[in-house]
Amino acid sequence: MKFKHIRQPEFVLEFRAFHRPTKQLFPVYGFNPAFVFEDTPDGVGSETNPARREDCIIDQWSGLLDQGEKKIFSNDIVEVFNNAGEPVGLFIVRFVNLQGRYVLDGISPNTHSSRLTLYQKLRVVGNVHDNPELCMELPSAETSKGEADHE
Repeated sequence: MKFKHIRQPEFVLEFRAFHRPTKQLFPVYGFNPAFVFEDTPDGVGSETNPARREDCIIDQWSGLLDQGEKKIFSNDIVEVFNNAGEPVGLFIVRFVNLQGRYVLDGISPNTHSSRLTLYQKLRVVGNVHDNPELCMELPSAETSKGEADHE
């Protein structure tokens, strides 16, 4: 994989949500303890807007872009590469409240947890909601850490 320096954008709060009943991932305009509001052009008109908060898993943008300039959210599955461009393994992006930072939880054999930094070479390959088969090695990856960290 050829690497390029990615100019990281200015950080703004941005969220997306996974609606469990419909299995849809959608951009979020805002949320409160009762509802999650989809970011649609007209603000209405979809079956998930507004969605009940307990039916959703909310993911926050980490403020970083991958090598393809795609935004990296919590609960994304990323492939990490070493300095030689060789794949190291697959990781799930998590936010750890106690540490106040994003970490990479290793899901490939012989991988471990580490901090998510802007100096890493990585590529988003999916997320735990749409690609549960990529994280089969972790018990209950969809609900274990992602939900608790945003409440």
